[in-house]
Amino acid sequence: MREGAAVLLRSLEPLQGLDAMRELRSASRKGPTKPLKDGQLCNGPSKLCQALGIDKAFDQRDLTQDTAIWMVPGHDLPGEQDVVVTTRIGIGNRGEWAQKPLRFYLRGNKFVSVVDKKTEREMAATGHLSCS
Repeated sequence: MREGAAVLLRSLEPLQGLDAMRELRSASRKGPTKPLKDGQLCNGPSKLCQALGIDKAFDQRDLTQDTAIWMVPGHDLPGEQDVVVTTRIGIGNRGEWAQKPLRFYLRGNKFVSVVDKKTEREMAATGHLSCS
């Protein structure tokens, strides 16, 4: 039996191809809409998939080996960053893994889909930096 292992990307900060992302996102929106701001292009799992043109054709494919989509290392972040470590969102209280600290994002990043205000307040009160 194989053990499950994955990284779920819920959002990203788009650095290139913003016009193409805007076009892909606009095609999936209904009715007349305002132009999307950069922070609205990929700030959620569905929006991320729309902006990158990821559809059900990618289901059940090994994206570590597939040539249709890939990831490359980005730029190092300047200086120290507050990394917020919190529980996953949208899964409720479903078993022991629901409350595990398995979600990470940079505090203050406007491209995050959902901010954990409670954890961020606690970090600010203690001056706690999770990592650098």
